[in-house]
Amino acid sequence: MEACWMNPTQVACSADDLRAEEILHERFELASSGVLLARVKTERGWGSHDDIRLAAEDPQAEAKIARESDEHAHMEDEVRLVLDGHGVYDVRARDERWLRINVVPGDLLVIPAKRYHRFLLGPDAKVRYLQPFSERPGLIPLYRASDDETRC
Repeated sequence: MEACWMNPTQVACSADDLRAEEILHERFELASSGVLLARVKTERGWGSHDDIRLAAEDPQAEAKIARESDEHAHMEDEVRLVLDGHGVYDVRARDERWLRINVVPGDLLVIPAKRYHRFLLGPDAKVRYLQPFSERPGLIPLYRASDDETRC
């Protein structure tokens, strides 16, 4: 995982900066993703998860990719365990600056509830991740107008 502040230019973001924004990150071995998924679900009292695969070349994924790239928030934490490909999270900091987080296989990332963000495919235009959750309504995206200045 790499993170940087986007405005006015890209400036490195530290692990302490992420923690101050209540964004959690953890590295894991891909072979133990099932164990980590079970731990996250137990710790949070969640019983469900999705196995999501998005690829720019897949016409069935086009609408989901478009929705993910629009700025939105959720009523519960968004937790993702990246298994394949690359993704780019743009997250609004408390002071409204953009924070860009590049995730790769073996990254667990938690975006706090009610924090505006968008998710874009990385340079290989595909990603697979596990997403545990409590209830689907908690993950319904709440959209707001966004600008394009930081889009990949």
